[in-house]
Amino acid sequence: MKKAHAVVCSFVTLSMLIAGCSGSQGKPEGGAASSSPAPSAPAATDAKQPPLKLSIMATYYTPQPPTAQNDIWKKLQEITNTQIEMTWVPRSAYDDKVSVSIASNDLPKVLLALNSSAPPLVNAIKSGMFWEIGPYLKDYKNLSALSKLQFESTKIQGKTYSLYRSRPLARFGVTYRQDWLENLNLKEPKTPEDIYNVMKAFTQNDPDKNGKDDTYGVLAFKDGQGYLIPHIASWFGAPNDWKEENGQFTPAFMTNEYLDALKFIKRLYDEKLMNQDFVVTEEQQMNALYNQGKAGINLGLFDDVGKSQLELRKINPQAKVGILDTINGAKGQRLWAQPGYTGVFLFPKSSVKTEAELKAILAYFDRLQEPDAVNLLTWGLEGKQYKLVNGKVEKMIGDDAFNTDTLGLGELRIDDGSKELGITGEDPLTTKGKKAIADNVKIAVVNPALPLYFESATWSQKSNDLKKIVSDGAVKFIMGKIDEAGWKKVQDDWKKAGGDKVLTEFAEIFAKSKNK
Repeated sequence: MKKAHAVVCSFVTLSMLIAGCSGSQGKPEGGAASSSPAPSAPAATDAKQPPLKLSIMATYYTPQPPTAQNDIWKKLQEITNTQIEMTWVPRSAYDDKVSVSIASNDLPKVLLALNSSAPPLVNAIKSGMFWEIGPYLKDYKNLSALSKLQFESTKIQGKTYSLYRSRPLARFGVTYRQDWLENLNLKEPKTPEDIYNVMKAFTQNDPDKNGKDDTYGVLAFKDGQGYLIPHIASWFGAPNDWKEENGQFTPAFMTNEYLDALKFIKRLYDEKLMNQDFVVTEEQQMNALYNQGKAGINLGLFDDVGKSQLELRKINPQAKVGILDTINGAKGQRLWAQPGYTGVFLFPKSSVKTEAELKAILAYFDRLQEPDAVNLLTWGLEGKQYKLVNGKVEKMIGDDAFNTDTLGLGELRIDDGSKELGITGEDPLTTKGKKAIADNVKIAVVNPALPLYFESATWSQKSNDLKKIVSDGAVKFIMGKIDEAGWKKVQDDWKKAGGDKVLTEFAEIFAKSKNK
């Protein structure tokens, strides 16, 4: 019997309401750099400039947060001439920590907000708790070169308050245990029904050949059932969060395609092809279970595949991971686009007292995007984690210091990695994952309502409650506690709770944007 790994149960926001938008690059926010740019963070060799003291709150997804003894962390502070006090908070507790910090006005100088459209955060921004940074961006070479489109997506009342963390648009991907597929003499799945059959075999046919009934086809976690809904809903042709037709908006969960996806997931749950305790499983637990060889298919992100295989091989050196082409579903090959960023950095006025201090902090983030800082956070220290061969990185084989010392530091980056050094000898699976991310942009389905989130007063106020109605309803449907009639009631409840007003506001805002 597969054991439940129980934790405190709570229903939270569905991943299906993660926003998605186009990733085309626009002109920089604020235009070209001015003739008198703001000062850059001084080099560590400049003895006349004391280090900039920063306090930053950020999250981590790994078993332990980065350590202050981390050599890469020390080097980063050296080259940016900073002295940084970090508060690391696990992802499972992070959103609550942000809300409590805002409510108590106990904030660091730099706050990472992962849910940038959360009502408490948006209300705090509107109340004047954070610096508006838009007017300053033109004075920084790297910050001014960031995507204007992405800044538009994060504006509140037409103003820019945050630095977004750039990430690829088409990150969603299906990976699988290639060695399990070979053990069972199965072919790589191409359709939803194919992947169902593989999940069933991975659950029931002892794919790891250990003689135990201890594997699942796929895993899910409580935040929107993991990435399960976004992946599977895209296979069945559901829109990315919202559908827009002739200026009218329909939430994805009200479409027939979305219901088909829920029925598919319910089938997985009923047949015990997925973990039965998904409603109390944290994301970190799910990742740990997959890395321990407890599931054969991972519906996650393609930029994690190299790391995933590395973790798997710590327990089973023979483990092999494969990457699937996007599943060919009801409307062909497609996937939900992500926003092009994940979380934003904000600068509280209660902690950042002066304009001069704000400019110095922005200079730090500008400096973080220079090639040496990007490479440091990507590859570590030359001579320790890697060596250079003809100007390209060649990772030092068998050196665990890379994984130890870079633990979690990527959460501080706002760059997209495009400035990093060239790669020699990169793990082939990592290279394949990066290529898939680039190739899949052409089949990524965007969220047409993303620019409306901050403009709709009702959405800003009630989005958490509305999302919870859908999240709880989806869980109940998957677990068989409600039927299709019950699912229809979920839709009605959503409308009565403010959803109808959101639809009206979205239509009005959309119409105004077209008339500009």
